[in-house]
Amino acid sequence: MIPKEDAKKITRWAQELDDDIFIDLILTEDERSETFRGFCDHLARIAPNVKIKPEKGEESTPPAIQVGNVRYQAIPVGKALEPFLSVLANRDNPIQNMHVSVQKKLFDIQMPGQLKIYIMPHCPFCPRTVVQFLPLAKANESIKLIIIDGALFPEIAASDTIHSAPTVLLEDQFRWTGSIQIEEVVDMILNRDPSQLSASSLQAMFEQGGAVEVANMMLDCGKIFPVFMDLLVHKKWPVRLAAMVAFETIVEENHELAGHFIPFLWDCFPRAEDTVKGDILYLLGKAGDKGVISKIETLLNGPYPVEVIEAAKEALEALK
Repeated sequence: MIPKEDAKKITRWAQELDDDIFIDLILTEDERSETFRGFCDHLARIAPNVKIKPEKGEESTPPAIQVGNVRYQAIPVGKALEPFLSVLANRDNPIQNMHVSVQKKLFDIQMPGQLKIYIMPHCPFCPRTVVQFLPLAKANESIKLIIIDGALFPEIAASDTIHSAPTVLLEDQFRWTGSIQIEEVVDMILNRDPSQLSASSLQAMFEQGGAVEVANMMLDCGKIFPVFMDLLVHKKWPVRLAAMVAFETIVEENHELAGHFIPFLWDCFPRAEDTVKGDILYLLGKAGDKGVISKIETLLNGPYPVEVIEAAKEALEALK
């Protein structure tokens, strides 16, 4: 699985390790999961200090190797190996070679940013781009870095309209190809419009207990982030719960802004699962807009489970 020359490099690298290193191996039903499993098993045999922790990913999630806030949707062999080993070892000061002005901007970044780097196996410039961007993720936990092999995952590359490598995407909104100036990317991460955050970045904030922070960002901007709407009716309960906490914060601070949710929530209700229907009704009750009372009343005699009917009654009580 791992070429002989790469195995020799890993052996020399492993001899300098003092502590164990842990890798999360994200496995799914995708048949390419076996390729990732094979690489990690071989890596652990060559370097016993590397401990592999398999995790079951979501159906829609591609297999990957996760190290901290760096995710490899690629098999790091050949020229891609040394940058990968540097991520694992995490010995060096990640920003020591950056200009002082870039270092300052990097430390000022509070808002999460997701960077994707598309690489190709035989691209001579791709390893250098990965090396260039790894320090950003190592220096600031708010920056998530995903390295994607466009040849291994052509369908993902096609969905992002990738035509060449290396290509760097920020929040699926901003794009750089070829020779990339790291200063420009850092500046964009720092100064971009927070309403352009991706759903995955907001979810990352939720996972770190940042639901109220997300609400405050929307309150400060005076507008609802488009992707946040979908998180309110997300099929996964932890994501939905965090979004509901953010919603309640907005209701307490700005009723007018919270009112923007109501048409969306009511539109989602008919096609939502029953558990989500109950949460939608809870949110409509919290929003405090009496204009939806007559609409909710029509649900009381509808073909809904007891739980949904009870949620409708509770929403009406809150509104009345």
